[in-house]
Amino acid sequence: MRLLSCLATAFAAFVCPASLAAQEPVGLRWLDLDGDAARQVTVRKDPAKYLGHPTTVLLPDGATMLCVHPEGHGKGPIVLQRSTDAGRTWSAPLAVPENWATSQETPTIHRLVDRQGKARLVLFSGLHPIRRALSNDDGATWTPLEPIGDFGGIVAMASVLPLRDGSHAAWFHDDGRFFRKDGKRAPFTVYQTISQDGGVTWAAPTVVWTGKDKDLCEPGVIRSPDGKRLAMLLRENQRKQNSHLSLSDDEGRTWSEPIPLPLSLTGDRHVGVYAPDGRLFVSFRDMAKDSPTRGDWVAWVGTFDDVVQRRDGQYRVRLSRNWKGTDCAYPGVEVFADGTIVTTTYGHWDPSQQPYVRSVRLTLAELDARAKGPAPTFARPSDAITPAPRLTEGWQKRMADDLAKAQKGGYEVVFVGDSITQGWNGAGKEQWASHWEPRKTLNLGVGGDRTQHVLWRLDHGALAALAGPHNAVKVCVVMIGTNNSNGSDNTAEEIGAGIAAVVQRLRAGLPQAKVLLLDVFPRGEKPNPQRQKNAAASDLAATAFAGDAMVRRLDLAPRFLQADGTLSKETMPDLLHLSPAAYRTWAEAMAPVVDELRR
Repeated sequence: MRLLSCLATAFAAFVCPASLAAQEPVGLRWLDLDGDAARQVTVRKDPAKYLGHPTTVLLPDGATMLCVHPEGHGKGPIVLQRSTDAGRTWSAPLAVPENWATSQETPTIHRLVDRQGKARLVLFSGLHPIRRALSNDDGATWTPLEPIGDFGGIVAMASVLPLRDGSHAAWFHDDGRFFRKDGKRAPFTVYQTISQDGGVTWAAPTVVWTGKDKDLCEPGVIRSPDGKRLAMLLRENQRKQNSHLSLSDDEGRTWSEPIPLPLSLTGDRHVGVYAPDGRLFVSFRDMAKDSPTRGDWVAWVGTFDDVVQRRDGQYRVRLSRNWKGTDCAYPGVEVFADGTIVTTTYGHWDPSQQPYVRSVRLTLAELDARAKGPAPTFARPSDAITPAPRLTEGWQKRMADDLAKAQKGGYEVVFVGDSITQGWNGAGKEQWASHWEPRKTLNLGVGGDRTQHVLWRLDHGALAALAGPHNAVKVCVVMIGTNNSNGSDNTAEEIGAGIAAVVQRLRAGLPQAKVLLLDVFPRGEKPNPQRQKNAAASDLAATAFAGDAMVRRLDLAPRFLQADGTLSKETMPDLLHLSPAAYRTWAEAMAPVVDELRR
């Protein structure tokens, strides 16, 4: 009980529901559709591929939808899929022109009707130059991608709308690198371009806004219900300010100076549609500071006047929880005659897996009914404490081999970890033979593993095998977490919780075994934020077991670092993985401690 109480105290921040009391704007009702599987449709999922950034278009029959998305993060071959039943089921990827595989950036798809009533689909692919493909038969056949001019940009086209004179306006942005060939970084700029012929040709872009004090981008443009005003919702990419709003009352010829939107509309890649009752539904990625759903796919419901007056609106809806940072939610949004809204985007919808494309179906009447119930609590357990497998063949084989060894038995010491631990079978093999084989040690290190993967391995056979009658485990050596620290994947607190969860599993499953908890080894030549994150995570994990005599902490960083805190390539050739000499250092430092714990 003391162990569980300590864990609860140390890590309550990310296993308890987030309180909305200080975060919910007055008058705004929060709703949560995450986990409502009946609303979810998988458009495409491939465990071996990163599937991202879809947009959709609804065809005139009111039932057929097309979806385009890249195989990759923005850049990658463009995939086209079709649904003929209002997004309930989707085709496999369809045949497309060969050069769609050369797309450099997030594709978008739009349906335009020219002054003569001719309809065509236009697909855009950005960076330099912006290219477009055309279909004159609602997606049955397509042209290859071709440049629309000697200019480029990012997320082209974020929005396309018909203007009252029969032309079309499209909006995109750039940061100086792609507007011209071989460009250099410059202040963010939002551009507008006009087509007079239904999307076949496009005029040279004009500047809507540029500035240095903020980075506004990804313009999502919505027309007012009376048709007289355009509202542009803008992402703020410095992450220092809220999203912004700019207005035009003259069909885009001039735009007002952008002003901040409320937190309820702060996020990325806003796409909006009107429901039959006139309310506005906007889908986007939540990036509001201190939001309980920050990084998730969300929607906002209100009125156009709420947007213009910068009011909080009626509803803020979590559509799906994203399990990896803020990597999700470039949405397509379609509304059907019966009021059903189908919104589609990508995200890490399963813990520790590749992102895939999902739709969520809803009506505003359903949201109204849900709003009569209790307010949601947004529990956000970290992926670091959520057991998850890896789906690669190599990982599955390694796990099966390790499980077979554990089931065969004969072990008194177990090493649990990632590639650094697995390295005892590589660069450290001589030390393994001399130090650890005589101590009847099993190596359960797997390259690339994170805390969640170790938890999955323990839960799916390894722990039960170790506790079986053919083993007599006295010591478990744990070092895990460095892979969790990559980029913004996990915070120190989340990593600490993941490490602690691994130790807790071992303590519960092998109550007679002692745990030697190693601090995550230093990485990088000089002191750096990633090192600091891992050190903080190690402190948090160790603190959780400070009162448990069966857990011993050991920090070996001083053995590897030089006096000035630097790490040499003689110790770690790639500044992460150990050399043979470093494995000897590790073995000589740890063997006496393991022997003490075995007694």
